[in-house]
Formats: sequence, structure tokens, C-alpha cells
Amino acid sequence: ARRGALLGLVSVGAAALGGAGRAAADGGAGAQAGAPLWAEVKAADDVQLEALAARAKEAYASRQLPEALAALDEAIMTSPDDAVWYERRGQCLVDLKRFDDALRDFRRAEDLYPPEYVSIGLIGNKALAHEGLAQWEDAVANYSRAIEASEATGAAPPYLYNARGNCRVALAQYDEALADFDESSRLFQAARNVAGLIYADSNAALVAAQLGRDDALRRMEGVARKAPGSVDMRAALAAMYYDQGELERAEEVWEWACTRINTGQLYGPDGPVFDGCAAYRDPDWLTRIRRWPPVMVERMGAFVSLGGGASR
Repeated sequence: ARRGALLGLVSVGAAALGGAGRAAADGGAGAQAGAPLWAEVKAADDVQLEALAARAKEAYASRQLPEALAALDEAIMTSPDDAVWYERRGQCLVDLKRFDDALRDFRRAEDLYPPEYVSIGLIGNKALAHEGLAQWEDAVANYSRAIEASEATGAAPPYLYNARGNCRVALAQYDEALADFDESSRLFQAARNVAGLIYADSNAALVAAQLGRDDALRRMEGVARKAPGSVDMRAALAAMYYDQGELERAEEVWEWACTRINTGQLYGPDGPVFDGCAAYRDPDWLTRIRRWPPVMVERMGAFVSLGGGASR
């Protein structure tokens, strides 16, 4: 879900960095923020390339990624000096988690584009590829470029701020990460995007706890109120309450998160067939996938180990 949401934002065409912020896609006609990459570049006049473009687009939309990749491979063989095919294939390779191959395609596309032509979608996808390789500094640098280019076109990029914040957590740049999450939250609020707002606010609350801020618990409780179906913030609250010596309160919120929130799993006569809290017992998942900061991972580990019901 995060990947699709991010692509929906960063694939907004090309912008002139440092200039007037004019979108330069489609011959300077101006790209609309949020337009998919496939719609940004005119299909080649060549009938074969048009057919390949349609085939790749349809396969990508239906998540048949190997089929999309095969069509893009053929397009590159047919038109090896057309930057857009490398950019499109790079996007597909990111989704296939072939991050090194994706970065090679993005570099080739950048070499082929005119020097003044900067594709925001390409930059954002480069950041995703670096993130997939745990190359956090490169990811932050590219998210920053994508943010700058997006703002030059007048687009507000909340997903990009959130993504950059996650990478800054990995770099232990917690103050900067909190600023990114708060800005992402502000922009999601302005756009009335509740799902994005909850995710950004959750990340901000976790980093506030890492920083030892007095408002960390209040932030978590606020997200839990706004998102009654959020297992994430209730798990975090259980860890926080336990750390403060409130075991009964921690057990109560944990039990609610684990047995009363329908996470989409089947329910049996004795409760949920799958425990929605299981992942929160795994410190590797918390750190590497969910991206909780170290203090919160430690608190959850302590609760799971010693907190009675948390270990069931």
C-alpha cells in the first residue's frame, strides 16, 4: 500500500529544478501532480512501440510484473536511446525488488534526458531503490530532490516527507525525522487524507518517544482515538504503559489490539484465528519492516518478555 501511494505522488512528470518550477513533460504542456508515469510521456509514433507501451501498462496495472518487464525489455531493444523506456523499466524493477538493476536503468535514463529535464517520478523511484538496498543517505538525498522538484511545481508531497522520515530514523536522525513526519501530517491534514494522516502521526509519535519528549504518550493516545482500528498504536501504547509500570493498563490495551480489532483475518469460535499482534513480538520485523525506533523496540521486547498476556 505504501509503495502504491508513494508512486501515485512521485510520478508527476518532469520539472525544471532551480527554474520557475514549470512542468516540462509532454513537450512542456505541464504535468498534473498525481498523474501516473505511463500517462506522462507521449506514445511513440511507431506502431510496435505503441503496442509495447500498451502491453507494459496493462501488465503493470494488473501487477503482472514479469510480463510488464518483458514488454519494456523489448521496447528498449527497439528504441535503445529513448530515456522513458529505461525509466519505466526501472520502476518495474523496483517493484520486483531488483534494486541494483533499477538504479542502472535510472542512471541510463538520466544520461539520455536533456540536462535541464528532471523527472520527479524517476527521482522518487531512485530513492525507493536506494531504500530497498538500505542505502539510507542516498535515499534521503533523492527524496530531498524529489521534494524540492515537487514543491517547485506547486505540489505538496506528504508521502515523500513520510518516506524521508523513515530513512532518517534508520540513520538515527530523529529530530529531522520528527520534522518530516510532522510536515507529512500537516499536508495530509490539509488534503483530508485520513489514512495518510494516521500513518504520519503514528511515525511522529514513535520518534517522539525515541527523543524522550513529554508529548510522546499524548501523541500515541491521540492516534489511537482517531484510528480505532490501529493495532500499531495500541501495541505502542502497551509498551509505553508497561515501561511506566502500568502493567494492567498495558495488558488491557494489548488485549484489545490483539483480539478485538479485525485485521482482515478469519475469526474462529475462540477468537481470531491469526493473532494480529504476532508481528509486534518480532524485533526484526519492528526494526526492519515497520521501522520502529530503538527505544520503542526495546520497550516492546520488555513487555513481550515480562508482560504476562503479551507473551501468550
